[in-house]
Amino acid sequence: MLSSYQQVEGTAARISAAAFAPVAETVTPPTDEFPIESKILAYTPRYVTGGASHPGVIIEPPGLANVEPPPITYRPHLPQELCTGAKLSAMQIERIIYAGQAHGQRLADGSRAGISIGDGTGSGKTATLAGVILDNWFQGRRRAVWFSVKSDLIEAVAEEFKRLGLVLPIKLINDFPTDGDIDLGDGITFCTYRSLISRSRSGKRRIDQITRWLGREGVVVFDEGHKAKYAFADDRGKSTQTGAGVLEIQDPEKYPDFRVVYSSATSAGEVRHLAYMSRLGLWGEGTNFPLGFEQFAEEIESGGVGALEMVCRDLKAMGRYLCGNLSMGTDPESGLAVEFREVTHWLTPAQRRMYDNMAQGWQEVLRNIHRALELTNSGKATRAQALNQFWADHQRCFRNLITAFKVPTLIREIEDALGRRESIVVSITGTGESQTKKQIERAADLDEALDSLDFSPRETLTRLVAHCFPTACFQERTNPHTGTTEYIPVRDANGNQVESRAALQLRAELLDKLSILEVPEHPLDQLVNYFGVENVAEMTGRKKRLIRTSNGTLEYRPRQLPGVPSKLINLHEKNAFQNGDKRIAIMSEVASTGDSLHAGKQVGNKQRRLHIAAELKWSADKQIQDFGRTHRTGQVFPPVYLLVFTELGGEKRFSATIARRLGNMGALTKGDRKAEKAGNLDKYNLESKEGRSALNVVLTSIMRGIEIEGIEDPKQALRDMGLVKNTDDGEVVPDIDKTNIPRFLNRLLSLEVDRQNALFDHFYTTFLETIEYLKQNGKLDDGMEDLKALSVEIAEAPQILHSDALTSAKTIYYKLNLKVATKPARYSDLAVSDAHQFFQDRRDGSFVAVRRTLSHTDPETGERYQMFSISKPEGRNLLYIRESELNQKYRIVPKSKAEVWWLSEEAKIPPYEQRTVHLLSGALLPIWKYLKTLSHDALNIVRTTTDEGTRLVGVKIAEEWLRDLFRHFGVRSEVPATAPEVLRIVEFENNTAHLTGDIRIRTTRFQGRVLTEICPSTFEQIRELRGMGLVNIVQNGKQRFFLPEQSPSSYLEPVLALYPPKSTDIDFLPELRTEFQTLEEEQPAELPEWLLEPDANSIHALAVPMELPGVFESI
Repeated sequence: MLSSYQQVEGTAARISAAAFAPVAETVTPPTDEFPIESKILAYTPRYVTGGASHPGVIIEPPGLANVEPPPITYRPHLPQELCTGAKLSAMQIERIIYAGQAHGQRLADGSRAGISIGDGTGSGKTATLAGVILDNWFQGRRRAVWFSVKSDLIEAVAEEFKRLGLVLPIKLINDFPTDGDIDLGDGITFCTYRSLISRSRSGKRRIDQITRWLGREGVVVFDEGHKAKYAFADDRGKSTQTGAGVLEIQDPEKYPDFRVVYSSATSAGEVRHLAYMSRLGLWGEGTNFPLGFEQFAEEIESGGVGALEMVCRDLKAMGRYLCGNLSMGTDPESGLAVEFREVTHWLTPAQRRMYDNMAQGWQEVLRNIHRALELTNSGKATRAQALNQFWADHQRCFRNLITAFKVPTLIREIEDALGRRESIVVSITGTGESQTKKQIERAADLDEALDSLDFSPRETLTRLVAHCFPTACFQERTNPHTGTTEYIPVRDANGNQVESRAALQLRAELLDKLSILEVPEHPLDQLVNYFGVENVAEMTGRKKRLIRTSNGTLEYRPRQLPGVPSKLINLHEKNAFQNGDKRIAIMSEVASTGDSLHAGKQVGNKQRRLHIAAELKWSADKQIQDFGRTHRTGQVFPPVYLLVFTELGGEKRFSATIARRLGNMGALTKGDRKAEKAGNLDKYNLESKEGRSALNVVLTSIMRGIEIEGIEDPKQALRDMGLVKNTDDGEVVPDIDKTNIPRFLNRLLSLEVDRQNALFDHFYTTFLETIEYLKQNGKLDDGMEDLKALSVEIAEAPQILHSDALTSAKTIYYKLNLKVATKPARYSDLAVSDAHQFFQDRRDGSFVAVRRTLSHTDPETGERYQMFSISKPEGRNLLYIRESELNQKYRIVPKSKAEVWWLSEEAKIPPYEQRTVHLLSGALLPIWKYLKTLSHDALNIVRTTTDEGTRLVGVKIAEEWLRDLFRHFGVRSEVPATAPEVLRIVEFENNTAHLTGDIRIRTTRFQGRVLTEICPSTFEQIRELRGMGLVNIVQNGKQRFFLPEQSPSSYLEPVLALYPPKSTDIDFLPELRTEFQTLEEEQPAELPEWLLEPDANSIHALAVPMELPGVFESI
C-alpha cells in the first residue's frame, strides 16, 4: 500500500482541528511513538509522476492515505499544454484518468461504472470536471449535462473553461422551453437540480428533454451531488423528487452508456445518503449485497462507523473515489494556518429573564393546547397537526432567540476584527423574511405604522396561538362502512363551524400574557442596522429588509440597487466584498454553496477573513459548504473560524446533530470519522449509540423518581418538555422518545435557563459514565487505531487473498512485526500522586496502585457504580474493578511498604517488546460477509506506517482467526475454492460443503434423481438464492433449492461469490491451490507523455484567442 507523499512542516491551529479538510497537525508525540503520523503529508498521486504541482497544499485524509488505488491503464485525450502550462495539476489529471478508467468498466447490470470526486471545497473540482468533459469531447462524445445547485454558477464553470484555454458552448437549460427540444448542437447544458424535476404546463418533463438531447453516450456530471442524498425511501422518510430524478437518469436499462461523474465535498452524511450514487457498484448483482441498496444500507449501518469508513476506502481501492482537501496547516507563503476559536456568550441577567419568560410562555401554550384539544373533542389528525406545528415553530423561535442574544458578542468580535484589518464573513441560517413580509402586509391593510409591529422571535409564538390554536369543535361519528370512529366538525344552523367558548377564552388569555414578553429583534436586522447598509454585503434570499433610518423610524426597503437586476443582487454584494468596498459580509444558506469569499490572490480584498458561525446549519453538509466559502485554493491568507455558543444546554441540540453528521461524513467521504471535526465540535457528539443509551437511562430513572441537583421536580420538567404521555397505566415516556437525542435536546429549549442546564448537565454526566463503562468492557467503537511503535516491519511478502476481476482492487494479507516501547508504571510517579493509593494482594503479597475513576453507568440496566483503576509495574490502568472486589482481593498499605517490591519488578521490565500483527488491507467489501463471521463486534480498524514508508490501513485479525482465514480463501487448506472443486466434493457420497453463513451444499435424491441441493439458513438467503436462477421447489412448506442439471457450475459460481466455502465433511481434496499470489509493484504513468494529444484542428476550434494565466483562482 505504497503512497507517495512530501512532508510539509506545519504548526497546530489554535484549536487542534482536523476540520473538514483533515490534517494530521497534532502535537508531536513522544519519541517512543511513531512520528510520521503526526506530520502534515502533502498529497501526490500514487501512479502519476511529473506534471504540475497543485496551487495550494492538498492533504489526503489519513483514512484514505494508507489505501492504494488500482494501477492506471487509461490514457486521456487532452492537450499536453494543459499539463506543461500548469493549467491542470497532476492531481487533477489523476482524477480525469480514473474517471475515464471507471467509465470503461461495466457493472454486472450492464451499465458503465461511475466515479465520485470528493475533493474538499475550494480545492479545484471545477477544473477537474471540465477536464473530464474535454477528454470525452476530444474522443467524439460532445454532449454533457452539468447539474448544479444554482444557475448563476454557470458563470464560474464558463470562466474555468476560459482559463483552460478551451471554450465549449454552454447554455442554461431554462433557455429552452420544456415542451420543445434543446436547441444546442454539441456542448454543455447547465441544469439545476430544481430544473431537473420540473414539468411544463402540458406535463412534459424536463428530464425527458435532457436524456433525448444527450444521446447514447452523454456525459452526466452531478456537481454538488449531495442535493440528491434523499434518493432512498425508507421508514425514516420519503425520497425526494430530486433523488428520484437523479436515479432515473442513471437507469441501467434505459441509459447504460451514460458516463456518470459525482462531485461533492459532502456527498453523504449517512449510509442512506449514498443511494443516488448507483454507478459505483457497491450493491446489486455481482456484489455482496445482491438484494440492492436497502440490504447494503442495513449491513453497513449494523457494522458501525468502522464499516462506513471501510466503504470509502474500498471505493478508492477500486479507483471509483478520490478525495483531497486544502490543508488547514501552515500555509507556505503566508506562514499562517487555519484557526478555530470558540467564544461563549454568557447571557446577561436581562437576557436570562427574557429567555425564562419565553420558555414559560411556550410551556403555558403547550398546556393550553392540550386543554383546548380536549375541550374541542379533536381527533388524532387534528391533534397531530396542532402539535407538529407547535414543535416546528418552537424550534424556530428559540433558535432565532438564541442567535439574537449573541449579537452583542458578534458586534464586539466584528469590531475587533476590523481593528486588526481583517474582513468578516458572518453565516446565519434564516432571514425571517416570510414572517416579516406577512407582518408588513397586515400592517398595510390596517394602515399601521411599522414601528408598532413586532419583528422579534415572540411574533412566532403569538402567530402560532392566534392562527393555530385549536378552537373548532368536533363530534364523533361511526363510519357505517368501516366501523371506525371519525371526528367531524360541529356546525351551526348556517353551516358555520362551531368554536369552543372555553378554548377561545384560553386563546385570548394566552395572547394577553404573551403581549408583555420582552425579546430582541432578528439578529440579521440588528447587525445590518448597527454597521449600516453601506458597510455590509448581504448575501441572502430576502428581497426586502427593515432599515432603521437616521430619525429612528423603520422602513421596509427593497435590497435592489440602481442598475442591478434583482437576480444579480447577491453577486453584486459578493463582488463589493471581494473588491474591498465592504468589509463585512453576511450570508445565509443561499450563498453557502459554490461562492468564493476567500482572500484570493486575484481579488482586491486580500485581508484575512474572520468567518463567524453565528449559528450552526441544520445539516452537516451545509455546514461544510459554509466553512468552504472562505478557505479555498489561491488564497493569500487562510481564514480564522469563530464558533459562537451560549451556555444553554439546549443549544447543544444543534452542535450534537452537526457533530454526529460530521463524524459520519468523515467516515463516508474521507474514510476516517475524525476527518470532519470542525473546530472542537466532536466533543458535542451526543447523537450516538452511547448518547442514546445514556438518554434512556436518564429518562427511565426520572420516571422512577430519581432526584436531580438543581431541579425541584424532574418529572415536571419532562412534562413541560412535552415528553410525558398519559396512558391507562399512568404517566410514561414513550419508548420511541427514550432514545431520540434530537427531540430531547430540542425540547430542552422549553425549560428555563437553570432547569435546562441542570438537566443537560445530568444527561451529559450520565453520557460520560456510559462511555467509561463501555471502555472498561471493550465495547466502545473508537474508530481507527494507530499502531504506534518504534519499528514496524513487514515480516513476509504481502499476499493477495482476493482480486476483483473488473477493477483490479485487491484484498491483501500482511504480517507485521512491531517493536514497541514498554511503558512501566513508575513508582516515583505513583508515589507523588495524590490520586493513587497502594494496595497489597491478599493472596500472593504483590502490590497494585489504585485510582478512583469516573462513575460508570451500565447502558443496559442503568445501574450506576464507582470503579477503580488498577496499575501494576508493567503498566497503568490495566483493569477496572468495583469497590467490593477491591476490598475482597486487596488491603490498603502505606506507600513505603510497596516501594522495594515495586522497584524490583520495574527493573525486570525490558525497554522493548516484540509484537506480531495480522492485517487484512485493500478492498474489504468483497469479503464483507466473511468479515462479519469473524467478529460480531465492531471491526478493529488500524493504520500504521512501516520503517520503509509503506502506509497501511485495514482490519486487524486475531491470531486465532488465521487458520479460518486461510481456509476461507482456499489457501493452504483442504477447503475447495471454485465451483468445479465444490461439485467434485459433493459428488462423493454423503459429503457436504459448508459455506459462509451456514449454507450447506449436498447431493440428495429428489423424485428418483440425484441432484445438488443448496440449503439456506436464513430468510435473507432464501431471497438471495431465489434471484439466482436456481430450481426452487416448496415441499411440505419448506423452501428447497437445486442446481440445474445443465451447467451446474455456472449457477454455483454466483452463490460461492456471495458465500465462499468454509469447510467440508472430508479431509481429502485433490488439486487445490497451496500458496498465495504475491503483490507486485506497478509502474506509474509519466506526465505529460501519458496524455494522448488530440487532433490539432480539434484543439484550435476550441482555443481562446487571448493568453490566460496558469495559476487559477479556484471555483
